[in-house]
Amino acid sequence: MNVKAIDLWSALQQREDWSDVCFTDGIHLSHEGSKIVAKEILKVLESANWEPSLHWKSMPNEFAEDSLYDPVAVDEKTTVNVSNWNFQKNSDWERDLCISKPLNGH
Repeated sequence: MNVKAIDLWSALQQREDWSDVCFTDGIHLSHEGSKIVAKEILKVLESANWEPSLHWKSMPNEFAEDSLYDPVAVDEKTTVNVSNWNFQKNSDWERDLCISKPLNGH
């Protein structure tokens, strides 16, 4: 059974002040805690050899077919299917998960 597991407890406890930084009230994840969880999940999805891959960059477009509701092209006769654009696939938001923002401006 090709089952992948994530040890979120250990991942969250990497910081000395993990209980204050990773949780807002002891139960619910803070911004920092959510970033750690997302980073760990993406790490597994990217490294897994599942077919089809569940990593977001490998997923097919959900609405890839042309639609009358797509933006009108320059020729004013056809539409532009924005589902095929890959601007999100070139973004660095995954890298940004690793960059910590100070909490409450401190």
